[in-house]
Amino acid sequence: MVAGRFIRQPLVFLFRSMMTAVTLHLAPFRGITHKAYRNAFARHMGHIDVYYAPFISGSGLEKIHPKKLIDLIPLSDNYAPTIPQIISNNADEIILIDNVLYEEGYHHLNWNLGCPFRRIANKKRGCGMLPYPDEIDRILNKVCGSLKTSLSVKTRLGYHRPDEITSVLEVFNRYPIYRIILHSRTGVQLYGGKTDPGKYAECLSISKHPMVYNGDIYNHSQYRKLQARFPGQKEWMLGRGALINPFLALEIRNISLSEKDKKNRLEVFHDELWEYTQACIPGEKKQIGWMKAVWHYLSGVFAGGLEAFVDIKRSDSGKKYQVAVRNVMQGDFANEEQIRAHFLALTK
Repeated sequence: MVAGRFIRQPLVFLFRSMMTAVTLHLAPFRGITHKAYRNAFARHMGHIDVYYAPFISGSGLEKIHPKKLIDLIPLSDNYAPTIPQIISNNADEIILIDNVLYEEGYHHLNWNLGCPFRRIANKKRGCGMLPYPDEIDRILNKVCGSLKTSLSVKTRLGYHRPDEITSVLEVFNRYPIYRIILHSRTGVQLYGGKTDPGKYAECLSISKHPMVYNGDIYNHSQYRKLQARFPGQKEWMLGRGALINPFLALEIRNISLSEKDKKNRLEVFHDELWEYTQACIPGEKKQIGWMKAVWHYLSGVFAGGLEAFVDIKRSDSGKKYQVAVRNVMQGDFANEEQIRAHFLALTK
């Protein structure tokens, strides 16, 4: 990136949750929202209070391989306020990773009980644990007396059925859990089908812990509808909606940017990611491949949407890729309905 092109957010945004009624969390996306993405997002888009790192898995019971922690250590490399996440069904594994991260300066660990992918859920990890509240109870009974950090949980309404969450929340109520982030779908839905805000409302009445709403906040209007339905809800997790429209957090906070400012921010955000690929990903094909994964979502911020992504997807060299990106960025920004359509197209 050319020197001086960073648009640095004031550090006060780190403490936004103390100054405003709404706290915004950015969901983890394995393969995309690693440290380089989170830092670039925080520098150039900002207005997210908390960023979650993609989950660590298979860390073991005795010694953790350094590659498992490269996204998190050293803590000082994280420009964005970051919370580590682990996916595991073994209490000793959770305790080990917690001890290591605590020594590195972390004070919060998130337990992933929400990942819906079958190869993970079938091993009783992620949301595959939700049909087994007794096993969740057993794990929490052991870890909650041993953890050095605070523990939050990211989960779903259930794996097979939305009523599975009721027994799980009753287990959670017996332990000092810091936050519960609840995606209002079941695991078998993956990321498609309708969310169930009604069931989330039931969960609010059951849970003794602070709750974070997650699921299909894809534009400002949708956020306002959910806010009206849950007027007491203060914490929200943005997922694909923020990957599609990285200005979503600003819109929720009623911060208006000119078209010129938005394009400038988007350009430097992209350039930082592109420079990361040049420095850290070996081989042009893999470099372009990772950027295509980013643009799979990000193309929706432009009116052309998926059509704009086609030119980027066809790029087979760095030069062609950069030409395609320049052409896309000359387009008009999408309106809310176009963003909604892009979001829904990705969930089919």
